[in-house]
Amino acid sequence: MTPPAITHGLPLLSCHQTSCSLPPYCYLPDVICKKVLVMTVENQTPTHQTIVNVDNDPGENATQEQPHHFLARRGDVGKCPICGSSADPDAYHCATCRNYYCFHCRARLLPSDAQLECVNQDCGYYGKLVCGICDGAHDKKEAPLVYAEPVDGYWPLWLGIALFVGMIVWYFTVWWFGFFLAISIFVAGGLWLQKKGFNIFGTEAMVTHERSSSYRTCIRCQQTTKEIKPEALAN
Repeated sequence: MTPPAITHGLPLLSCHQTSCSLPPYCYLPDVICKKVLVMTVENQTPTHQTIVNVDNDPGENATQEQPHHFLARRGDVGKCPICGSSADPDAYHCATCRNYYCFHCRARLLPSDAQLECVNQDCGYYGKLVCGICDGAHDKKEAPLVYAEPVDGYWPLWLGIALFVGMIVWYFTVWWFGFFLAISIFVAGGLWLQKKGFNIFGTEAMVTHERSSSYRTCIRCQQTTKEIKPEALAN
C-alpha cells in the first residue's frame, strides 16, 4: 500500500529507522517519527537497557561472569584421616599412627603407591606429599627410535642352484669347467640379482619404534612433579 503524498500539509516519508516499532509506512511526518523514537528509547526500563548492553558486549561480560574455582582439600584437614587424632592442617604425616596420607584427598599412602611432591616454590602444594591419583599422569610423545636391522639373504638356496648347474656341466664336460661355472654363477649371478633387488647375500631393513614417556603434573599449578621413594620418607 502506498501512502498519500501529503497529509495535513506535511510530507510523509517511508520510515527507515531500523529500531522503530511502527510499520514500514507509519503515516507520521518524519520529524514526529523521530520524536516518537527518542521518547521510546528514553522510556526504556533499566532491565531492558541491561539486556542490550550484554548483547552488545558479550566477551567482556562473559569474562566478568566466569566463576573462580577454588581447589579445596577433602575431609577435615585438622584431623588425621586414618586414626582421627588432631593433626596440623599442613601435615601429610600423622605422628600418632605414623601413617602418611595424601595432602589433597587425604587418602592413606602405602609404600607401593605413587608418591609425589610439587617442586614449584610458588605453589601452595610445594613440598607436600600427594598421591598418584590426584597428580595425574600424562603421556608425552618422544622422538622415534630408528635403527638398521640385518636381514638374512637366500644365499644357501642360490648356492644349491649354482652347484646343481655346475654338476650338470661337469657330467657332460670336464670337472674344472663345471667347478668354474658353479663359482661364476654363485658370485657373479648373485651380485647381479642383488643389484636387481633380490636379497641374495643379505641386506638391512630400517626399523622405526615409536616412543613415549609418562610424566605427572601438580593438581594445583599443573607443573611437573617429582616422585618420592618410600625409602626417602622412612629416613
